[in-house]
Amino acid sequence: MLKKRFLFVLVFACLFSVFCERTSIDGVYRYKLENGLELFVAENDSAPLAYIEIAVRAGAVTQTPETAGLFHLYEHMMFKGNAKYENQDAFTDAANEMGRIDENGSTGVDRVNYFFTVPSSQVRNGLEFWSYAIRTPKLNEGELENEKAVVLSEIGADFTDPAHIRSAALFKTMFPRSPWRLDPSGNPVVVRNATAETLRDIQKKYYVPANSAIFVGGDVRHDEVYQYVSEIYSDWKNPAEAVAFEEPESKKPLLRDKKLVFVNPGSSDGIIQISYYLRGPDGETDASDTYAADVWTALVNSPSGIFARTFISEPALEIPESDYIGASYPTRRASGLIGFYGAMLNVPKDEARDGNYGFGDFSVLPSNGLNPAEKADFFLSVLKQKAVPAMCDKSVFFKDKSVDFVIRQLEDGRIYELEEAESVLSSLSFFWSSCGSDYFFSYDDNIASVTEDDVIAFVQKYIQGKSGTLLVSVSPEIWSKYKNAFLSNGYEEIRAEQAFWQNDYAGN
Repeated sequence: MLKKRFLFVLVFACLFSVFCERTSIDGVYRYKLENGLELFVAENDSAPLAYIEIAVRAGAVTQTPETAGLFHLYEHMMFKGNAKYENQDAFTDAANEMGRIDENGSTGVDRVNYFFTVPSSQVRNGLEFWSYAIRTPKLNEGELENEKAVVLSEIGADFTDPAHIRSAALFKTMFPRSPWRLDPSGNPVVVRNATAETLRDIQKKYYVPANSAIFVGGDVRHDEVYQYVSEIYSDWKNPAEAVAFEEPESKKPLLRDKKLVFVNPGSSDGIIQISYYLRGPDGETDASDTYAADVWTALVNSPSGIFARTFISEPALEIPESDYIGASYPTRRASGLIGFYGAMLNVPKDEARDGNYGFGDFSVLPSNGLNPAEKADFFLSVLKQKAVPAMCDKSVFFKDKSVDFVIRQLEDGRIYELEEAESVLSSLSFFWSSCGSDYFFSYDDNIASVTEDDVIAFVQKYIQGKSGTLLVSVSPEIWSKYKNAFLSNGYEEIRAEQAFWQNDYAGN
């Protein structure tokens, strides 16, 4: 699957020098212009199409309380006209004339990106199209006021969405010093007060070549794409000062476990959903730990592994099968979280019956008498006293699946992911923004070197003996019956007015 890298230098007649690297992935090439702009090209001639994306290391991770929402707003404004295309209609018409497919943009936690697919004959036009958009947006005041209303509507919808309320409370608890760095939507006060000038400041500071990358894939030639990018983007200038980011929030665990309960109108009365979160490694500062984290995640989620068996074997938890217990770790630049989750039945003794409780049909056994608050506490106790110690025992944790077996699974998954140019580049763009492109290209080698000792060291460093946030989601009916039990057991109810960090900055 992998081929040895080699480096060579292409020197063009115009004396513009650039390093081109044929990467560890067949058909994928990496360039870096003198102004710092990176270019990644994935060759795949299976269809006469080309995917083009431009990404910027920005988004939520870049925000401060004073700028939260400006990246989201700026993303919207890039579609509203620029130095070549007078307005949104002209912008859209130009994209349509190229035969574009799925034009879009997004503001996430670690990046802002814009992308579309066009016929491969339109690659140069597509690259020029995004150059005008990202470098010369008009930021018309009238359009800005219209787009503010759109963004404010999106933020307002988040404030009433159960999933966003739950996430906001979690992020505010786990990242109390900077929760805005996980919320790309932003603060409505900041958005409402935004001007063309404040957006220009964002553009000049972050939308610069040294903080950006271009991704092109499909029926293209890498050297030809580089020539186009060089012609179009080499005169793009960086500011006098390099882009600077705030230090990531401390990875020190909470002093003690925090227990939250969320009343979700969409929850079933027969199910209690529970999650427990711990601070995990960050791609920016702890990349070496993320490989062991990925192997650990695959081991923990084995349906026949010790983790699932530990919880299912506890009748008091009423977890019906391995599909309803697991763990997660998504790699992020500066906001890594380790999560454990479970779905437990909630059926009083006098209501035992066969039924569907939102997670499928299965035989429901009578409850053992624990109320939902006690059951959630017991889940955490089993995790800390049984499941985590088992993860630190080689003879137990690796009995079901070996590290080598999991590594082969991860490698097979990568092979599948790398079959299409767009999927290669989408994944590369994500990791470029959170960990750097070297992380993506060296991933297979680094995963292959993970040992049992590395996995156990990860558990000991980030999980064993650490404190985090226990978050229980219940239906309004369960809450009405057991509210006092939750409160007396030390749980705090999640309320929308308290969950969102924006409410603490309403006067900005």
